[in-house]
Amino acid sequence: MKKMLILIAALSFAAGTVFAAESTISQTQEATDSYADTKTQVIEVEDKYPELHEKASTVSLQLEYTPLTGEVIFSYTCTQSSFDDGEAMNVAMAVYDDFAAEHKYKHKRYTAKDKKKYFKDDRGVRMVTYTSRVVFTK
Repeated sequence: MKKMLILIAALSFAAGTVFAAESTISQTQEATDSYADTKTQVIEVEDKYPELHEKASTVSLQLEYTPLTGEVIFSYTCTQSSFDDGEAMNVAMAVYDDFAAEHKYKHKRYTAKDKKKYFKDDRGVRMVTYTSRVVFTK
C-alpha cells in the first residue's frame, strides 16, 4: 500500500513538472511576441516637402525608429551640388513634427549634433547625407 502511494505521488509530481515546463515555455513565447515591435524600424518617408527644399530635386528621406526608446534617426540624402544645410534642417523639423503627430509624441530632444557625410554613389555621383538624432517622449 505504501509503495502504491509513493508511486502515485511520484507520477503526479512528474506530471506536474511537465505541465509547469509547458506553462513556462508558453509564457516565454508570449513575452517575446509582445516585444516583437521594439526592434528598430526603417521607414522610407514620402517626399511631401518640395517647398522646403527648392534647390534639391531628387531627395531620399529615411527614418530609423526604435519604439522602445523613442529614438529616431533622420537621414536626408541628395546630390552634393544641390545640398543646402538650411533646407535639410527645415525638412528634418517638418518630418519630426509629422512623425510626432502620427505616433502621439509631445516632446522631442536632440541627442547629438547633426552630421553630414559626403560620398560617391555607385554611378560616381557625389552625394551628401545629412543625419539628425532625436528622442521623443509622450
